Amino acid sequence: MVRFVYGKRISKTALLSPAASARIFDEQRKEVFLTRRADNGRWCLPSGAMEPGESAEETCVRETLEETGLQVRVTRLVG
Repeated sequence: MVRFVYGKRISKTALLSPAASARIFDEQRKEVFLTRRADNGRWCLPSGAMEPGESAEETCVRETLEETGLQVRVTRLVG
């Protein structure tokens, strides 16, 4: 079990901020779904910071819904 302390300072300039991202594949697992960031235009996986008390699975589902409007279910965690 991992216990996160949100906002804990880990250096003079950085704060600990756990996050999760979702890899969304088509049924044949040949294509992956990407989103385009509004701030810099780069392509990325749906992702975002974990809310206090939220699991990685919950973060993936919430962030994917917020960023794409897609309802997803987590089938496997990696990393």
